[in-house]
Amino acid sequence: MEILAKSIKQNDKIISTQTLETHTQWVIEEALSLIDDNAIRVVSSISGWSEDKIVDLIFFVSYFHDIGKATREFQDTILYDKRSYHPLYSSALLVGIDDFDFVEDELFVNMLLVIVLTHHTLLPYSRKNVKFEFLDSAKEFFDGYRDRYRSYLKRDCPYNFEFEIEEDMRVELIAIEDDLKEIEQRDALRVLYVYVSGILNLADWLASAKFNSTQTKIRFEEQPTKESFMKNISFDSLRDFQEELSNSPHSLVVEIPTGEGKTEGALLWAIYNLYNEKSKIIYTLPTQTTSNKLYERVGSFFDRSEIGLIHSFAKIYLEKVYERDNGAVDDIFRSDFLLSKSFNKPVTLSTIDSLLKYFINMGRFNIATKNFLNSVIIIDEIHSYDLKLMGFLKRFLELCEEMEIKVALMSASIPNRIKELLGIDSYISITQKELFAKKANEIIKIDGFLDDDLSMVVDMFFNGKNILIIRNMVKVATQTYKELLNLGIDEDDILLYHSAFKKRDRAIKEDLIFQKLKSNKPFILVATQIVEISLDIDFDVMFTDTAPIDSLIQRFGRVNRKKSLDKKGEIYIYKVENPLPYRDTILELSYDVIESGYFELSVYVEWLNIVYDRLFESDIVIKNEIDRLFLEGYRRYDRSLKELSSIKKSKDSYDLRDIELIKNDYLLYDDYIADDIDYEYTISLPFYLEDKYLHTTPEHREDIFYKVLELDYSFEEGIIWKNCEREEVEFW
Repeated sequence: MEILAKSIKQNDKIISTQTLETHTQWVIEEALSLIDDNAIRVVSSISGWSEDKIVDLIFFVSYFHDIGKATREFQDTILYDKRSYHPLYSSALLVGIDDFDFVEDELFVNMLLVIVLTHHTLLPYSRKNVKFEFLDSAKEFFDGYRDRYRSYLKRDCPYNFEFEIEEDMRVELIAIEDDLKEIEQRDALRVLYVYVSGILNLADWLASAKFNSTQTKIRFEEQPTKESFMKNISFDSLRDFQEELSNSPHSLVVEIPTGEGKTEGALLWAIYNLYNEKSKIIYTLPTQTTSNKLYERVGSFFDRSEIGLIHSFAKIYLEKVYERDNGAVDDIFRSDFLLSKSFNKPVTLSTIDSLLKYFINMGRFNIATKNFLNSVIIIDEIHSYDLKLMGFLKRFLELCEEMEIKVALMSASIPNRIKELLGIDSYISITQKELFAKKANEIIKIDGFLDDDLSMVVDMFFNGKNILIIRNMVKVATQTYKELLNLGIDEDDILLYHSAFKKRDRAIKEDLIFQKLKSNKPFILVATQIVEISLDIDFDVMFTDTAPIDSLIQRFGRVNRKKSLDKKGEIYIYKVENPLPYRDTILELSYDVIESGYFELSVYVEWLNIVYDRLFESDIVIKNEIDRLFLEGYRRYDRSLKELSSIKKSKDSYDLRDIELIKNDYLLYDDYIADDIDYEYTISLPFYLEDKYLHTTPEHREDIFYKVLELDYSFEEGIIWKNCEREEVEFW
C-alpha cells in the first residue's frame, strides 16, 4: 500500500498527493541545507554534543518525523478528513532508541523522541489520542534509514535501530511533560532542542511549500558584498564612520548625528559580518511606523523578496504593498508572510518588542531561535527605550555574547550613564567627530509658555516658513491647532498629528505631511512627541514644549536635518505648566542645562551627559526607578524560565516596557455601525475611557475583535471631546 503524506484538495476533492517517501526526502534535503557551520559550532559548544552527533540528530528527526503517517488513522485523515495525531504515532517507534539521549547528572532526555513528538505543536495530546495501527509497509520504510543515512551523509551508518512499537504511550506522555520542563530550565538542553527542532520545523515547512507551489526565499540569492551594496546607495563615497563599519568584525556602538547615513553604515557592518548566504540580518526599530518606513527604504538595497517585516500588524501593511505591486493577495503571499514571521527572510525589519518576544520565548519559537543563531542584529534608536526595556536589553546582550551573536547598537547620542547601565561602555565605539562639529539650528529658550507666542508662529508662516510645533499632550496639541485656525491659518496649510487618530487616518496624514513638505507652499504641522521617532521630517522652524534632554535632541533633528549652513534652523523651547507625561525633575534639569545660541552638535551631547550625571547623582526618584525598572527588566528573561511550568504554556507577550498609561485599540461607534471593523479603523486610546464611553450591545459578533467606544471624531482633530472631565483628555 502506498503511504500518503500530503494532499491538495479542490472543491473537497483530492487533486494531488505526495508519498511519505518523497516528502521525507524533501525534508531531509532542506534540513541538511539549513545547517550553518557557525551556528552548529556554537550549539556544539553550548550543548557539549559534537557537531557530527548534532548532524545525525537532524538527519534522524527528519527521517522519522512523519513515519506516524504510515498508520491507518492518518491515511483516513488524507482520504476522509478524520482526525489523527501522526507526531504521536511517530514517537511510538522512537521510545526504545537511546542513542540521542541528553544526559546530565541524573537527567536522561530522549531528544529524538521529544523533537519528533513536538514538531507540529506542543503536546495537545491526551491519553485518549494514543490508539493507532501501523501499516505493514511502515517497517519497510523504517528500515530504510541506513541506506538514506549513507546516501545523504556519505558515510556508513553507525546506528542499529529496531522497529519496536510502544503500544501504550500514556506513560511516555507524562514523562515528556517533565522533559519539556527540563528543556526550559537548562541552557545547554534548551539550545540544542530549539536549534534542531527549528531546523526540522523549517525544513518541513519548506518541503510542504514546495509541494503546494508556494515556495519563498529564505536565503540570499547571492551573498551581498560591500561592492554590490555600494551600487545602490545615493552618495558617491562612504563617510569615514561608514568605511570603518564596513570592516569591523565586532559588536559595537554607533553614535552618529541624525541624517548622516547611520542606516547605510549599519547595513555595511551587517554585510561584512555575514558568514555566508544562509546568514541573516535583523534590523530593529522602536515603532511600527519606523519599521514600515525602513522596509520601503531597504527595498532599494536588497531584492524585495529577501526582506521581511515583523510587528503586531505587519500583515495589514504588507498586504497593501503586495496588492499595489502584484494585485490581489494570494496563497503565495500568505505562505511568504507566514514563513517570514519567524525571521526566516535574509533581511528582517522588526520592532524591538517583536524581536524580544521571540527571544524571551526560546523553546517555543524554535525556528526564530534557530535563525537568531546565524544572524547579525542591529538595534537602532536605542536611546528611545525606557529603563525597564533597557534592563531586558542588557540581559539580551549578555545572551547574544554567550551565543556569539554580533550586535550593533545605534543612536545619535547615548548618555554615558546609560552605557554603563547596559554594560556597553566597553564596546567598540564608532563615531565621527567632524559630523558633531556641524551646526544646524539656533536654540532660543523662552521664559514663558508657547500658547503666548502663537502670533509669532503665524507671522513666520506668512513669511514662508515650514513650521513644526510639538506639544507634550494630545489635548494641548489639538487646542493649538484650533487656535491657529482662529488666527487666520487656512485649514489647507496646517495639519494636526498625534496618537489619537485612527490607524488609516494616521497613514493618510503621514503621506500628506511629506507631500506638503515637498511642495513650494509653507506648511504648519502641530504634533505631539510621536514625531520624535516615527517620521523623518525636515522643517525650517520648531516651537516646542520643553521635554527631557534626549527627547529634545530628537526633536532638534526634525529641523534643518541636512545641517545646511545657508538654511540655519530656529528652535524655540518653552516652559510647560503641566509636566505630564514627564517628571518635573528631568524637565527642569533639561531646561536649565540647555543654553540659547548657535552650537555644534557636540554641545548637545555635553548637555545630555550633564543632565544624566545630575539625575543619577542627586535624584532619588531616578535611583529608585533604576532599582525597580532596570533590574526588573534585567531579571525578566530568567524569571520567565523559572515561572513557566513547561514550554507549551509559555506566553506570546511580556511586560517589557514601563507603561504608565495603558492603551487599547478601539473601534468608534460610527465605524461599527458602518461595518468598518478592520484594524485600520481602530484608534489607540487610554483604557480608562471604557468606564464612560464603552458601547454595550446585546448581540455578539465573532468577526469583531475590538471594543467599541461612543466618541465623536473627525479626520482633522481626531477625538472630539465634549463635556468631558479634565483627566479624561490628559494623555499623549
